[in-house]
Amino acid sequence: MSDGLSGISLDLERLRAFYVAGGTPRAVVREVYRRARALSDAGVWTTLVAEEAVVARADALARAGSGNLPLFGVPFAVKDNIHVAGLPTTAGCPAFAHTPAASATVVRKLEQAGAILIGKNTMDQFATGLVGVRSPVHPVNPFDSGRVPGGSSSGSAVAVARGLVSFALGSDTGGSGRVPAALNNIVGFKPTPGVVSTAGMIYANRSFDCVPVFALRCADAAEVFALLAGEDPDDPFLRENPRVERDLPHVDANLTIGVPPPEALIFDGDEASAAGFEEAIARFRAMGASVVQLDWSPFAEAGAMVFDGPLLAERLASIGGFIAAHRADVHPVLPSIVERAARYSAADLIRTQHRLRVLQAEAERALSRVDVLVTPTVPSIPTIAEVEADPVASNSRMGRFTYFANPLELSAVAVPSAIRPDGLPFGVCLYARKRTDAALLRFAARYENLTGLPLGATGLHAAARPSSVGVGLVRRT
Repeated sequence: MSDGLSGISLDLERLRAFYVAGGTPRAVVREVYRRARALSDAGVWTTLVAEEAVVARADALARAGSGNLPLFGVPFAVKDNIHVAGLPTTAGCPAFAHTPAASATVVRKLEQAGAILIGKNTMDQFATGLVGVRSPVHPVNPFDSGRVPGGSSSGSAVAVARGLVSFALGSDTGGSGRVPAALNNIVGFKPTPGVVSTAGMIYANRSFDCVPVFALRCADAAEVFALLAGEDPDDPFLRENPRVERDLPHVDANLTIGVPPPEALIFDGDEASAAGFEEAIARFRAMGASVVQLDWSPFAEAGAMVFDGPLLAERLASIGGFIAAHRADVHPVLPSIVERAARYSAADLIRTQHRLRVLQAEAERALSRVDVLVTPTVPSIPTIAEVEADPVASNSRMGRFTYFANPLELSAVAVPSAIRPDGLPFGVCLYARKRTDAALLRFAARYENLTGLPLGATGLHAAARPSSVGVGLVRRT
């Protein structure tokens, strides 16, 4: 046992109990690096900060005392498209690597709150993908190494599930903060676009990219979100008054849950996922909720816009130049996705933006009838071989229940719901109207408490079966 930490969860409640009992940030850091070394083949990190540098940070915190530091001694990680001063940003592409002089706003806020950065996580290149295997190195799904880990924030989710950090930040355009959460039995919270600063990161679709929080519990994600939300003069895309919050209308009485109609609940033949969703809806009914079917057309239409239409112009504007100049250095699927934007005119983009405003209003009306919309997070968990055989279509299927959230400006949280008979996790995603983030997390915590599931992947399963995935990108600074 390492200072009483070996084998225990790093969720905030247990970590704080360790500190109250006299534990030190140094002991936490040493245990984190012990776990990281034990999982050196897991493909989680692109850059792991040198252990002694992190120990020095931990000792400095201990000398200063916890004081008013809400995240005192809490280890965290960030996806490798989020800047950290002095560490390389690769966005999953070594040829793109550069070292920023300043950290992203979200990183600065967390460090100012006493959190300890451990490293940067692997990801689908340039956040283009939901599968988690579109990079030179990718993490192993801790439940089955033959399955994809989920992306694009793959390393961030696996780091939390494996107990390497208490929480991690990712990015979310079409589901990258929710899909890998579902595949790793953890919470993935995606805030309303424009409420948390995105200044200091590599963008996919800047107008609606978000910084999600991966955590073991909804309460942990809520604490981190409360620190991240707020003003940032460096982010012109931040909404005015980003802390303004709305409540759910009937969460304490006359609770109403919206669900997709039967024709939209497509599970690609995965009967275990279909059964998992039925079980989840039964659990909501046991909470006293009435269940209504929503018109799915605005959600489906908005979701289709993310990777198949003029909105791809944002992705082309962000990384198209690099892809054109470094074709041999990028994943072969990326050009076929990003360069499709060239098919569309400026007028096409304006028409799409106008149509999206209409869909936002339709979705707002639909969601005003319910407290939350509940969907599966993913319809199924494909194998790596299935993704390699049909990379674009398999990726699109994974976004069936997630793509629409950001263009429609919704708040969302993916919550573990069950461990299937085959040992794989199943999760649901809860959606609510924009700026309901804190209320949605409180409600999600109620559902989380009903499931009784273990946290993450530690203690549930033995180590994943041997994988051929290597660690080639790892740097120590």
